[in-house]
Amino acid sequence: MLARMKVLVRRELWEHKALYVAPAVMAGLVVFGFVASFIWSLIKGVPFEAAVAAMEIGGQQVNLAGSAALIGVSSGALNLVLAIVVFFYAIDALYAERKDKSILFWRSLPVTDTETVLSKLLTAVIAAPLITVAIALVTQVVLMILFSLALLVGGGNPIDLLWKQVPFGQLSLLAIYSFTTASLWFAPFIGYFLFCSSFAKRSALIWVFLPVTVVVMLEGIVGQSWNVLRIIGERFAGHSLAAYSAPGGLEFNEEDFEQFVMGADISLLDLMAPIQFVTSSGLWVGFAITGVFLAGAVYFRRLRA
Repeated sequence: MLARMKVLVRRELWEHKALYVAPAVMAGLVVFGFVASFIWSLIKGVPFEAAVAAMEIGGQQVNLAGSAALIGVSSGALNLVLAIVVFFYAIDALYAERKDKSILFWRSLPVTDTETVLSKLLTAVIAAPLITVAIALVTQVVLMILFSLALLVGGGNPIDLLWKQVPFGQLSLLAIYSFTTASLWFAPFIGYFLFCSSFAKRSALIWVFLPVTVVVMLEGIVGQSWNVLRIIGERFAGHSLAAYSAPGGLEFNEEDFEQFVMGADISLLDLMAPIQFVTSSGLWVGFAITGVFLAGAVYFRRLRA
């Protein structure tokens, strides 16, 4: 079963190259943008010495904030690309195989509909995020090296100013944790997209938004309430509340955030709350909803075939 699932996931990656090509292209654009700005600064005679002096005076907090912002831009861009690519992959995964008749070939193989649908979910929830995490980590290393070159141009020591003061290992673990927890938390949306893809006879994209829009409108007109939108909004906001916690007993407010930024003794790993996330009721309710959508997707794939 496990070996067969690995083959099916590899098949999905082979057929949908955008799952890893798009993040790689975005990473290349981020690196290119940094290199272009660096060259432009050299041409314009930007005084790198002033930036080095500011880093030497500011200490670890300034260096950490600058490096975290640089790495955060790349991670945020890759997160956005991953979300877009997975969205279009999920709504097209079961619809496209009926449209191009390739389902007839795949159904001739000794693979059940359940295994096929599950492999598509695992591709979207596990395989694609892991690939994106790997690309993000490589991108972060490249950016740190380029940042080191900029410090050398300004007469600074990148070992002392950057590599010794910036917890690159913590930032990397935080990135892995963020990608992983986000993909698991938003699994119900992917399950819903696969469900829509399984029964849509024409545009699956329309069926993704049409039922939700109708339900929201009917609820607003008849019931004068917006519970569906509230539930969806809470799901998006719930990931941060379930996966992270304020370090050192702090709360998420402006005063404590400033204390966190200026506090050198607080580890970035303190932000992660894996036990809180795994025991969160929202996570397991999401898994149950995902299972319902997957069961529907299996049924309609068998029916439509």
